[in-house]
Amino acid sequence: MISINLKRIWDYSGYARTPKAVRLIREQAARHLKTSVDSIKIDEGLNALIWSRGLKKPPRLIKIKAEKEEDKYVLKLVG
Repeated sequence: MISINLKRIWDYSGYARTPKAVRLIREQAARHLKTSVDSIKIDEGLNALIWSRGLKKPPRLIKIKAEKEEDKYVLKLVG
């Protein structure tokens, strides 16, 4: 389980927040799993949560788990 704090995303302009949050989640997970960013995929449920409040207001904290499928990791919501 990985907890990712997205608080620093709120320093960016409104229209850049959610896309930047997606990139940050992939970068943090890659760093935690010691792999490249290209081998990280985001699950549909996690993606829906990130985008649920729109372009300007991503969540401030998310908890995810990583599951390995063949040569890639898939990030999913905890619970």
